[in-house]
Amino acid sequence: MTDTLLHVENMNIVFKGTHEENHAVRNVSFTIGREKLAIVGESGSGKSQTCRALLKLTPKAGRLSADHMRFGDIDLLNASEKQMRSIRGNRISMILQDPKFSLNPLMRIGDQIAEACRLHSQVTKTIARERTLAMLESVHIREVEKVYRQYPHEISGGMGQRVMIAMMLIPEPDLIIADEPTSALDVTVRLQVLNILDDLLDRRNTGLLFITHDLKLVTHFCDRVLVMYAGRIVEEIAANRLHEARHPYTQALLASQPRLHHPVEMLSVPTRDARWLNGPVYRHGVAQ
Repeated sequence: MTDTLLHVENMNIVFKGTHEENHAVRNVSFTIGREKLAIVGESGSGKSQTCRALLKLTPKAGRLSADHMRFGDIDLLNASEKQMRSIRGNRISMILQDPKFSLNPLMRIGDQIAEACRLHSQVTKTIARERTLAMLESVHIREVEKVYRQYPHEISGGMGQRVMIAMMLIPEPDLIIADEPTSALDVTVRLQVLNILDDLLDRRNTGLLFITHDLKLVTHFCDRVLVMYAGRIVEEIAANRLHEARHPYTQALLASQPRLHHPVEMLSVPTRDARWLNGPVYRHGVAQ
C-alpha cells in the first residue's frame, strides 16, 4: 500500500439506550491508501457506522470518539462542520446501496450529476454539462444525451448504480466509500458495474473502502479485507488469502457460504463466542 489517505486509531461509537449504552463500534483501527479495502461482517457488525463516522455522519444519539482520525493532514475528529462540507463529496465520496433511494426523484439525471460537479468545482453550467456527459460515457452509458434528460424512475437499477458512480466520481475524490453498492443488482449487472468502477479507480488513482457481505466478491475485487464482529475488527488479511483466515469468526463466515461443487442440505450457521469481544486480532495470520 502506498500513499496513506486515511488513518483511524481506536474509533468508538456508543449509542445511549433507555436502560444501557450500546457499543456499536469498538476500538477500530485501520489505514487505507490508494487501494481497495473491504469491510465484511454480518448485518449489525458496525461496518456502515464505521464508514459514516469518517464523514462525521454519526446520528446525534451516538457518541463518536477516537485517538486519531486523520485524512491526509486533516484532523477529521476535530474538523468543523464547514470543513466537513468541503470534504464530503469533494475529497471523500460515498456510493450508497440503492439508487432508488439515493437519487432525487424530482430532478433529471444530468442535473443531479452536474450539480455535484458545480458544487465542488465551481465551474459554469456549460462546462458542468460537458463533464457530466463525459462522465456518463465513462461509466458505459449509451445515449448519454437521452439519459441526461431522464428522471431516476425511467432508468434500470444497473444504470442507476452507474449514475451514482458517475455522480460520486465527477468531483475526482481521493477516497470513495461504497456501502453495498451492488447488492440490489443481479449477478451479471453486478460484475459489469464493478468492472467499470475498478477501471475508473485505477485510472484516477482513487482509494476505495468497500462494504459488503459477499466474501467471494472481495477475494477477486479488493486488495485487503477487514472482518468485523460485534463492532470490532477481528481480522485483517490480504483479499487473495482470505481462504487462509485464522480467526474462528472469519472461518465460520467462509464455511457458511454455498458451494456449487459441494452441495449440502443445510448451510453452516456461524456460532459465536463471548471471548471474541476481547480476544486477539489476527493481522495477516498473526494474533495480536
